[in-house]
Amino acid sequence: MVHFTIGEVAKRCGVTVRTLQFYDQKGLLQPSELSEGGRRLYRESDIDRLRVILFFKDLGFSLKDIAALLKDDDPTKMLKLLIQDQERELEAALEESHRKLARLAELKSIVESLNNVSQGSIGAIASLMGNRKKLFRMRAMMVVAGLVMDAAWIAPLVVGIVTGVWWPLWIGIPVAPVLGILITHHYMTHTAYVCPEDETIFRPPFAQNFFARHTPSMRRLTCPTCGHKGYCLEVYVPNAQPTREGGYLVWN
Repeated sequence: MVHFTIGEVAKRCGVTVRTLQFYDQKGLLQPSELSEGGRRLYRESDIDRLRVILFFKDLGFSLKDIAALLKDDDPTKMLKLLIQDQERELEAALEESHRKLARLAELKSIVESLNNVSQGSIGAIASLMGNRKKLFRMRAMMVVAGLVMDAAWIAPLVVGIVTGVWWPLWIGIPVAPVLGILITHHYMTHTAYVCPEDETIFRPPFAQNFFARHTPSMRRLTCPTCGHKGYCLEVYVPNAQPTREGGYLVWN
């Protein structure tokens, strides 16, 4: 009968000798024989068993579960349970990976909007990212509120055209701008901006904020501390109280 040394088995299966020694210690894969000098000798069936072990290990099964499977005369039911459990673990790990990728994308967008990232600003960035979801939720609320505002005058206008009844429109016309003012006020009192030069978090006066050029995530403003004029990153402001400097609200 053909026997293989531990080195030969390791080479054939792409593992280390130390791994085979560890499997032997755990009772997972013991050699069929020992030579007169005490060397481990393996048969072809041992190599087949090792390939099964490596297959399950590659799928993420623990060595303890693999050992239990190999000892069971009818491992079908146990294997089904282990597969289901491993699927749940992998799905959870995949979900966590997607969450981390989303966080990295947020971090990347913030870092790219700043000229420099100092040690002191890393904590501020982490705080900003913590409020990122609140900002997204508020923007979603703004969209819904905008649709309601549009409906306040568009729906009565359609009714007037179709039926000739115009009094709902006279009610809807003043309601729409009032809603717009309330929406704008809510938004501007819950957002602030980060200067890319010195990381100052500030809120400009209403007029400058309202008429400034902007993108979905930035607004072109003037920093009250360093005087930088350019696009600043929009953030959801924390609950901390700001200080007032020359018409600006500044979070130190």
